[in-house]
Amino acid sequence: MVDQRSARYLTVMKWIGLVIGCSAKFVSGSLFVFNAYQDALKSTFNFTAKEVQLQSSFLNVGLGIGFLPGMFYDRFGPQWCSAVGLVLSLSAYLLIWSTTRYIRFYSSHSWLMAIYFFLCGIGSVFTYMVALNTNALNFHPKHRGKIVGILNAFFAGSPSVFSAIYFHVIGKDDPKSADSFSTLMLVFAVCFVVIDILCIAFMRVYPRIESTENIVSEVPADASRDGQYVNNKVFVGDDEKYDLSEDMSVPKDNGSFENIDTAKVSAIDTTVPGDGRSPDDKSILNIFISLDYQLLTWSFTLASVTGLVYTIALTQTTAALDLDGHNADIVIVIPITNAVISTAIGVISDHFQQRLPRLGILTAGIMTFVICQCLVVGLADKYSVLVVATVFNGVGQGIIWSIAPAVMSEMFSINNLGRNWGIALLAASLIGLAAQEAFGALYDAAISVPGEVYCYGMGCVRGGHAVILGMSVLAMILGMILNVRRRKKTNM
Repeated sequence: MVDQRSARYLTVMKWIGLVIGCSAKFVSGSLFVFNAYQDALKSTFNFTAKEVQLQSSFLNVGLGIGFLPGMFYDRFGPQWCSAVGLVLSLSAYLLIWSTTRYIRFYSSHSWLMAIYFFLCGIGSVFTYMVALNTNALNFHPKHRGKIVGILNAFFAGSPSVFSAIYFHVIGKDDPKSADSFSTLMLVFAVCFVVIDILCIAFMRVYPRIESTENIVSEVPADASRDGQYVNNKVFVGDDEKYDLSEDMSVPKDNGSFENIDTAKVSAIDTTVPGDGRSPDDKSILNIFISLDYQLLTWSFTLASVTGLVYTIALTQTTAALDLDGHNADIVIVIPITNAVISTAIGVISDHFQQRLPRLGILTAGIMTFVICQCLVVGLADKYSVLVVATVFNGVGQGIIWSIAPAVMSEMFSINNLGRNWGIALLAASLIGLAAQEAFGALYDAAISVPGEVYCYGMGCVRGGHAVILGMSVLAMILGMILNVRRRKKTNM
């Protein structure tokens, strides 16, 4: 048995892990500050819109290789995962920092800088996976919505803080200068070094300690629900005798429980007799051929790409509409809205889970992207409308990034969350790459003056926003189909 001091120590270490995990998510969120410094990239290296989108999309593709860090995490754990993240992030950001020393060279080699951003994305997702997976495993499933929501709040709120630092401190005199850009890259390098060292030192997967006083040593097998393992509960007759956490032992074939030693409880999902795996712990082949997984992955993918392209193109949109004087204010709208919604939605989804399924909340979040894009395509040249659309985008991002990982873990087992969620991130990054390149190409095509890299007027950005409007509509349709399928299965 685990004594009281040991139990207290494990509890303290889990909370320390959550604090460090929130910090790791905060630093990982720096990936989405790109729209704050993309004008510096454009002016320093004389990049076209398509070349700027290339840098951003490769950064996102790096984040999207999440299934590799996810599988690495599942195999080697948080410490080694953090160590790899440390090496990759430090190397990549130092390489980007050095580009401003060789401006003429990189002006004609934008593809090489894109590779550096790609490495930044991969390094960041190693840190991201450590924060998400470790805390999802360490805390009871009934708190999963809150835990994921809190983590995502720090991930979402990060860009607003880094943007404010960039516009008001680092780039106070000239946010479009090469010095401002290179200093920010150096700040990112230091942040990742510090946080990854903390993750190496403190992030562990700890067992959850549960009381064993009410465990029934043997359950008769002749009553209506006797000896049955139903929804993590042990029943005697029609009375619930013990609520089993997801990570504890399960009944033997004869329906009995014998000497569950909490000191040996591992932080894994519910197992089934004779198999040692979760009922939904599927192989990667079974995951790929699962229609529900495909619907969930693609609805999230298309919605997240809508949010990403809108966020990255926001300052490009304001510049085209002669509203870039508001950049320092409008770039923080999405991160702040995202952070507030992430915190609230986790609590709401846990508390009302029986009456308000997470999948329904996820679909509602996808609908907000449709509203956002309709507003932009029709009325974005009015600043007030653009702000409202940006708020809707922030709400949608807060919901899908907080709820989708929880839905993924509940539908397909938390054991392989790193792999399953990582595949979804990969799909989002690849579609995001295509969508961002399409946005940049449509923007460049609208430029009427040869050799010019800037375009002015609603016509410059309407085509790109129309493309992602179509993607958001398709995401909503797929989400609705998945909702209908799950309701039918529940009612069967």
